[in-house]
Amino acid sequence: MKKLTVQIVIHIAAWLCFLLLPILFYPRPREVDTTFFVDHFLTPLVLISNIYIIAFYYLNTYLFLPRLFDHKRFVFYTVLILALLVFYGFLGRVYHGIFGYPISGQNPSFPRPPGTRARPLINAANLALFLLVFVFSTGIRVINQWLRSEQRNKEIATEKLNAELSFLKAQINPHFLFNTLNNIYALASAQSEQTAPAVMKLSSIMRYVLTEARNDLVPLEKEIQFTSHYIELQKMRLTDKAVVDFTVRGEPIGRQIAPLLLLPFVENAFKYGISTRERSPIAILLEIKGDSLYFSICNHKYFNTLLRASDNTGIGISNTRRRLELFYEDRYSLDIQDKPNEFSVHLKIPV
Repeated sequence: MKKLTVQIVIHIAAWLCFLLLPILFYPRPREVDTTFFVDHFLTPLVLISNIYIIAFYYLNTYLFLPRLFDHKRFVFYTVLILALLVFYGFLGRVYHGIFGYPISGQNPSFPRPPGTRARPLINAANLALFLLVFVFSTGIRVINQWLRSEQRNKEIATEKLNAELSFLKAQINPHFLFNTLNNIYALASAQSEQTAPAVMKLSSIMRYVLTEARNDLVPLEKEIQFTSHYIELQKMRLTDKAVVDFTVRGEPIGRQIAPLLLLPFVENAFKYGISTRERSPIAILLEIKGDSLYFSICNHKYFNTLLRASDNTGIGISNTRRRLELFYEDRYSLDIQDKPNEFSVHLKIPV
């Protein structure tokens, strides 16, 4: 509220300064009285002209630019601006055509006195003033958009870095890494054929987080492969009670996605959806339709008292919401159903 009040005061002060400029620089006789200012600056035409130019500034800034120019409707936007420009140039003519134009106190119907110049068809001063306000309002809009874009890019970079660091702390930590290495050691001791694939999956996860995940966008097939390897390594430490169904439909080749975006939901499912005593189904679906990726995950909820505070869920679902807002703005949909015994996520993003 305080910020809005400050902005309103600044706008009012700026317009007062702008509208006072003609009074300061307008040529005037040596002896100036109140009648001079009333006749030149407080007329209905001046008032209408000022209202018109102020209204154009806000309409161009908050309506024409965002609704037309930003949506690439350049022809309509150009025609509209030119029409408003021409009308403002003719504003004096239109006004005097309706209300008349008295000359030196004479009847408006009297002919123009000899020796006086005819008024120009279009007021050049009005055209210059209109173009000045147009350039000013457009420039402010462009600068504000650039500043917002820069701020958004900084926030994206910060969130991405936080995601990488959080993942390294939460998953590539002794708890996760030692469990995985112990499982691989057990496979090696038993001379299992799964030893080499398990090592490759762990290596792939480490490589993905340290290299690929540093980019703003990554190939969708690599994100799917990363998620698949993560699931396979998690399943190594689970009992037969855990039933994980990971399904991919559609063609991911040529699509891109923000890195580590799906991981928090998968982490959450393994954290709360696994029980050592009951059957624990986890259903994960990735489906590519048209230009969209549909991701859903559903699991039962088991509150294991053995879970420790350090076994957190990486960047967390709340931070994932923030990353979605930064990367996809209003182009995504996220529906989270948190029921007493079941947790489900449905996400749609462009790819």
